[in-house]
Amino acid sequence: MISLGGLRTRFSMKVTIYRGAKETGGTCIELQSENSRILIDFGLPLVDENREPFDSKKIKNKSKEDLIKSGVLPAIKGLYKDEQPVFDAILLSHPHQDHYGLLSFVNPKIPVYLSQGCKELIKISYYFGQTDCDPKNVEAVTMWQPFKKGNFTITPYLVDHSGFDALAFLIESESKKIFYSGDFRGHGRKSVLFDNILKTPPKNIDYLILEGSMLGRDKGRYHSEKDIENELARVLKNKTNLFFIACSSQNIDRLVSIYRACVKSNRIFVIDPYTALILDKLRKVSTKLPQFDWGKNIRLFFVPNRYTMKMAGDKSLFKFKSAKITYQEIQNIRNQLVVKDSYTTRRIFADKKYLGNSKLIYSMWDGYLPDVKPFWDMHNVPIVKIHSSGHAYVEELQKFVKAINPKYIIPNHTFYPEKFLELFGSKTKIVNDKETFEI
Repeated sequence: MISLGGLRTRFSMKVTIYRGAKETGGTCIELQSENSRILIDFGLPLVDENREPFDSKKIKNKSKEDLIKSGVLPAIKGLYKDEQPVFDAILLSHPHQDHYGLLSFVNPKIPVYLSQGCKELIKISYYFGQTDCDPKNVEAVTMWQPFKKGNFTITPYLVDHSGFDALAFLIESESKKIFYSGDFRGHGRKSVLFDNILKTPPKNIDYLILEGSMLGRDKGRYHSEKDIENELARVLKNKTNLFFIACSSQNIDRLVSIYRACVKSNRIFVIDPYTALILDKLRKVSTKLPQFDWGKNIRLFFVPNRYTMKMAGDKSLFKFKSAKITYQEIQNIRNQLVVKDSYTTRRIFADKKYLGNSKLIYSMWDGYLPDVKPFWDMHNVPIVKIHSSGHAYVEELQKFVKAINPKYIIPNHTFYPEKFLELFGSKTKIVNDKETFEI
């Protein structure tokens, strides 16, 4: 707001969703208020223009101009390395690459605000070469504590999601309030965060930018992370099988569920050094995460892959030596183990003929299953699916909207924005990618 001859002139806040208005993944949203500009997330797309899985390898060694022309990078002046920066900040909601995977193209003079857990996981992904993003000009936020950037006041909210230490953001400017939900759910290990927002929601929200990843998708058999833990504990009590489990090493809630199920069933969770390093680095964020030195229910298999070799090269592997499990121990107590699956691990066990009387517990999105199923079928290993979503179910979205009671809802991170109309009626404002609107 400025004063001209005693008259006060109010500026409007402008919103542009560059990607995500009508697809899941690749989130990128700009907010502008007067001369202040911020970006919320800057992620890799999950699908291409034909809605086929996006191959991130295709962007390697491509120029910014080529990637803008192909639509991978949005055409935003003042964002990239070779340009004079015009953005006050980038806000990252959580450490999934469909929310931060294009950050390496951004001018490093633009500060990035994120959670401490997000910062640690991005650093780990860079260390292992999973991303080109080397976070430098970054600042970890304090939960629920407002901070100013330009003409914006930003308040981060910790939310429940399969992405560790995930955030939503309340953004205020020009007497308007936007709440960006980020990716969230109400059925994970931190569901109390969802309950707390329902009890004490942010007030007087003008626009709620709301994720809808689960619209058009089946809820699945297991609805909560607690269901996962209980079902794993039940299945693992069968002492006649060696179990493998397929899950992401960065799905921290799932690792906790597996570990707790192993304790309940008196089994040993065998992880690799990469997973152990992640848990160790996140110790500073939460002391409740299972660690390699916790005793009898967790051990390390030094799988000889490139991650282990990198840790050996810089001596960080030595820290985990005390928890190492040997081939002989594996052979002797195989029916007491739950081995975290990886490409190299499963092939080593096959070569050593350790796969007899085994089962694979598949605890990931079904979209990855075709990549691994042929191997397990070839070795006659049955697959048991035990998984729940990292995103909000329809009823959770409805509770969220009822509690926050925004004037308008903008669908985001969904292939089915029209379903928001069915759920929320006239409050829904469907926009197009690259369309700028004022609030």
